[in-house]
Amino acid sequence: MKARQNPLNKFESFMQRMIERPFARLFPSRLEPVELQRHLERAMEDNTLLQGEGRRLAPNVYDIYLSIKDHQQFTPTQAMLVRDWQNHLVEFARHRRYTLRTMPVIRLHAASDLGVSDVRIETETADGQAGGAMATQALSAEQLAQIRAALPQGQQLPGISSAPSNPPASGSNPNFPQQPSASPAPQVAQPPMPQAWLTIRLPQANQQIYRIEKPIVNIGRQLSNDIIVEDKRVSRYHAQIKFQNGHFSIFDLGSTNGITINGTPHMRQHMLRNGDYFTIGSYDFYFERR
Repeated sequence: MKARQNPLNKFESFMQRMIERPFARLFPSRLEPVELQRHLERAMEDNTLLQGEGRRLAPNVYDIYLSIKDHQQFTPTQAMLVRDWQNHLVEFARHRRYTLRTMPVIRLHAASDLGVSDVRIETETADGQAGGAMATQALSAEQLAQIRAALPQGQQLPGISSAPSNPPASGSNPNFPQQPSASPAPQVAQPPMPQAWLTIRLPQANQQIYRIEKPIVNIGRQLSNDIIVEDKRVSRYHAQIKFQNGHFSIFDLGSTNGITINGTPHMRQHMLRNGDYFTIGSYDFYFERR
């Protein structure tokens, strides 16, 4: 269910964006986590849904779209930042007396149509009983206590599975149960990245070999890409090869023409196998791995 926007807050946010954007384009700077936090606050305020007795239901799903460069900047610390932003939105909703159905779900996306420091946030008010990410998201005891405190008295949280916790120790705050004393489960080590390379056939030129030596390889017309494709039909940030869970995959980044993979045009993603080939613009790529 999409949240109905508050008209007054929507107008105030529009005027603020009209003032901020020209300065951001004239004086581009590094996008900081606190700025995204303010964008999330504004998105929550702008998209509350008016309920009975003057209460407001805040959206609980936030899709943040960033430029490719900004998205790459936040990727290494994304999990930690998302937890901080979730907890902040819970406190923000409590302070504003908004209702939240579940712990906020925050997702980061790369968008090729956005410039550096540009941010677009799409919100949704999802039913926790509908399943999917909302129903299966595990919350810590502290997060669960925070979200319960933000709800009106007597209202229950639908569809949330909480992390197990021990009974609170004598004299402790009952709203914040103690965390389990058992040591956390060991993290599963990621498999090492195998040797892989691309044989690139350029128009009217000899072929080149590009060795894939990092988990993310960007392909596009912009000079900041790892592989630069000099073709006007190619987007500035066109595609991305990622190594995850032992496999290489190629993703289209919202380009106009997509990727032709093994002869199939306009594909948006594909798990690469030894011997696969794909075309971006006038460049042909042949993938090999050991």
